[in-house]
Amino acid sequence: MSVDTDLAIIGPAAAESAALLATALGLSAEPGPGYDIWADGAPAGSPVLERDARAWTAPLLGPAGPCGDLSLVVAPGTAEPSAADLAEALAGAVNALAAACGADRAGNAAAISPSALTQARPGEQAIAVPLVSDGAEVALVVLVLPASDAAAELPHLDPSPGTLSARRSIAALGEVEMTVTVELGRTKIAIKDLLDIHNGAVVQLDRVVTQPVDILVQGTLIARGEVVVVDDSFAVRVTELLTGD
Repeated sequence: MSVDTDLAIIGPAAAESAALLATALGLSAEPGPGYDIWADGAPAGSPVLERDARAWTAPLLGPAGPCGDLSLVVAPGTAEPSAADLAEALAGAVNALAAACGADRAGNAAAISPSALTQARPGEQAIAVPLVSDGAEVALVVLVLPASDAAAELPHLDPSPGTLSARRSIAALGEVEMTVTVELGRTKIAIKDLLDIHNGAVVQLDRVVTQPVDILVQGTLIARGEVVVVDDSFAVRVTELLTGD
């Protein structure tokens, strides 16, 4: 992560990552208000304070190497994810963190003691986002990144309940570059068929020509459209914006 990255990026990234993890793991929970777990401490009722809580952490990896950690704590009584489900969920959550630290994949997850996440590490900062169901905290997502000088000068949290200070200054994200991908379709083929592909081979996709193409930002579907040509280059005309809550 660049030393100039501050909480205006980290906060929303942590919240989005938590929401993606909840969906991938089948947890009927929504992200709650985020907080700096090392500066403010874990509140009463947090899974990290429960003796029988379970926790896992995975390194965040980018082109330049490790750039942080993503951890998940589940409260006692919450179904524990399998190793395969956890790996898949962490991989899916990485897309939300690209702007925060440049991560493009997660390393292997390892079980840790939940209390380890409450112990501050020099030169790093940790944003925790609880996952709440029916008013109870069922899990906690903790994003650990190198601390920046800029972040140290900012208030870590908005005084308004449930609102990260990052959301006050969303305009600060205006110059952040994100990857936009247009997907024509997908298909699955056997390895033996893949090995037979040659120049001139045709791979049929799962989408007919009358269907719109998908428009993704950092791997998240945000719109659909139709392919057009502009100045001898392919382009896409947006025909439908997909909005969430």
